[in-house]
Amino acid sequence: MTDGELSEAPILFGSSDQRKALRIEVERYVMRASLMMRRARMLVTNDRVDACALLTDRRTALGQHFQRYQRLKHGSIFDPIVAYAPTSSKIVARGMKIDCMELGQEFVAYQTRWLRVPRSEWRWYKADMIATVDKLSLNLDAELRAIRQLLMVAEFYHR
Repeated sequence: MTDGELSEAPILFGSSDQRKALRIEVERYVMRASLMMRRARMLVTNDRVDACALLTDRRTALGQHFQRYQRLKHGSIFDPIVAYAPTSSKIVARGMKIDCMELGQEFVAYQTRWLRVPRSEWRWYKADMIATVDKLSLNLDAELRAIRQLLMVAEFYHR
């Protein structure tokens, strides 16, 4: 290949087995986040005010988990699609990246609001926590469906 020639776009996400492994990794991230949120939600809905320290630790762990998941999604799925996929998939991936970043900012704001949860503010924390977890759960479910579809469609990109 000479300097003037373009290199061929890589096969998105590698072989069928590599795509399957990536899908499984994404599903594990989502399952783990969902489990973490369900457990925390149970404590809150049962008014376990005595669990404030545990909830703070779990919010921190969930935030770290979301950061790792975000790096995986952007680096291994969204960015390659934006770089090499057909326009329709690029539009979807860009939108998903934006949604992901916005939701990440919302979660950071939520974490910041509740660095400490005084007993006197429990009812406001409870309402905010339940609304935040519900929104995150809906988003994770929709995002997982879209990622599965993008990975499936990738099968046809380079045939």
